[in-house]
Amino acid sequence: MRFIRRKQDEPDEPGQVTRIAPAVAYDGDLYHLPDWAQRRREERELGRAHATDGQIDTLTLQTGSVPRFNELEDERVEELCHHDERTEQEIQRARAELESQKIRLAQSQRAFGQAREALDDSRRRVTELEQPSRRAGDGRPSSIAISGSRWPAVRRWLPGALLLLLLLIVEVPILYQVILSWGDSVAMTALLAAGAALIMLVAPHMYGRAFRAWQEHGSSAQGRWLLTGVALVWLGLIVAVAVLRRDALVKPLVVDGQNIGPTSEGVNQLPTMILLLALLIATALIAADLGRRMHNPNDRRLRELRAKRDAEARTCADAQAAYQQDAGYAESIAQYLQAVDRRRASRLRRLDSGFDSLATAYLGGVVEGLRDPEAASWAERIVLRRRTRS
Repeated sequence: MRFIRRKQDEPDEPGQVTRIAPAVAYDGDLYHLPDWAQRRREERELGRAHATDGQIDTLTLQTGSVPRFNELEDERVEELCHHDERTEQEIQRARAELESQKIRLAQSQRAFGQAREALDDSRRRVTELEQPSRRAGDGRPSSIAISGSRWPAVRRWLPGALLLLLLLIVEVPILYQVILSWGDSVAMTALLAAGAALIMLVAPHMYGRAFRAWQEHGSSAQGRWLLTGVALVWLGLIVAVAVLRRDALVKPLVVDGQNIGPTSEGVNQLPTMILLLALLIATALIAADLGRRMHNPNDRRLRELRAKRDAEARTCADAQAAYQQDAGYAESIAQYLQAVDRRRASRLRRLDSGFDSLATAYLGGVVEGLRDPEAASWAERIVLRRRTRS
């Protein structure tokens, strides 16, 4: 993994991580320069006070000897020692922080690498799965699941749902007539008929879904025997319902105590039985085939993989951001260490310049206190001589 500096709106290249500036750059400064403005005001007031009290006069300025300069020089030496001590502490602390940051950087790099590998694997699996199914059992999801659009799903499954609803509507009155003598009331009979119709349609539909799952994922011998046994049991139930319907058709009807004869008078029982079996088997097969077509377990697998990919993308983005921040922070520490000499030289220059400004401010205060034009002339010569010497 390597870092690059990227211009704005330049796309990322594979395998590269853009280095970004840390939210907070490393700042290990323990030494801070004095407040020169405040110190100059104080020195000017001090010089004015010394001139007013008579501690310094024009004759002293003529000799070029200013006692306060010795005190300022002592302060400068003391400040230089303090600066050197603090600078050494800064270097040691920055080195320790850099070693600690390297450990954190290695951890974040490893976390980002793992997140990137997991994301790449999920993307590859999603890409492989995003191929529409051409036949049952090919391990591919439906085109509707791939597109993610709702209208194609409604357009595809609405005819099947309407067909199931139509079959249910047809089955309810038929079963109502079959079990008319079972219910204590019309409402009870209707509820029994509706429940029986739902079972007659939902059970084959669910069987078709289970059959499609077996087609996609396979099953053990025990599972295949179970599917076969369920189909045989259902066939037996169909035969039982067909017999009940045949009896309801061929047996005489009694209405208000009067025998009005069978509904299918003159029709042989065998053709009636064959017709009823054909109708029931066809209804069950339609419901089962609709369940088989409408259920593709690979659709759920695709949704789960996509959700997993999206979650891993967010995790990878967070890990990448943390890695970039750690890398930027480590780089800022390294740059801080590289700039130690430049920072020390800059501070020394500013210290010398600052103490020179204090001496100049002190002389300015003395001149203001003496109010002597000659004193101003001698003070100017002292300042010029100090600048030339430095």
